[in-house]
Amino acid sequence: MANKNKVRCIFLPILLIFVSLSMGCAIGVTRVRISHDPLNRVENKKEGNILVNQFKDVRPQAKKEYIGNKRNMYGMVLGNIGPEEGLNLNDVLTNYFVKAMREAGYTVVVSKETKAPEELEKMKFDAMIDGEIIEFWLDLYMAVWHYTTTKLTAKHPDSKEVLWEKVIHGEDKNVLWIGATAEYEKVIRQSLTKALNKTTSEFASEDFFKAVKGGGKP
Repeated sequence: MANKNKVRCIFLPILLIFVSLSMGCAIGVTRVRISHDPLNRVENKKEGNILVNQFKDVRPQAKKEYIGNKRNMYGMVLGNIGPEEGLNLNDVLTNYFVKAMREAGYTVVVSKETKAPEELEKMKFDAMIDGEIIEFWLDLYMAVWHYTTTKLTAKHPDSKEVLWEKVIHGEDKNVLWIGATAEYEKVIRQSLTKALNKTTSEFASEDFFKAVKGGGKP
């Protein structure tokens, strides 16, 4: 009897996956919340003013509408993963990466949020940051994978000389148990948190500080 119960415990979750996917729960678009866990704290914060332009989504055109695939038990794509209704991936990631930059100690201004150009002229910025969303994608088949890759470029605010560049990558994977939305959101959250913590670490580094304060690459 004990062995039978053990077998049931092993195969029941797998059976539930097959049943749920084969019944069509993978069809259509599942809207998920894009979030992150609390970021690592930085004790030795840097000082400076950074201007951030809204990030650009440079992913392939076919992927820009969604952030992931859903597959059935045979690996066929039957549906998609999308952000919450009304949310733009560019805006969401811009705001989250700005949080990471601020945690490093910098005063960060998002150009899109500043209505009056004269307000920007009053501030002396050490650097202007452009961000490119190269990858932000979730895929699944018995497990859930999420990858996020963003290229950050710091330029001189006047000459537009490139002072610093870094590609930030985060990824995470977890077993898919029942295909619930929370399972997708957890993997996205953990993957994004890793990328944001890397961003905070890079901005808190001496290399970045010297690059933007010295007006050129270290």
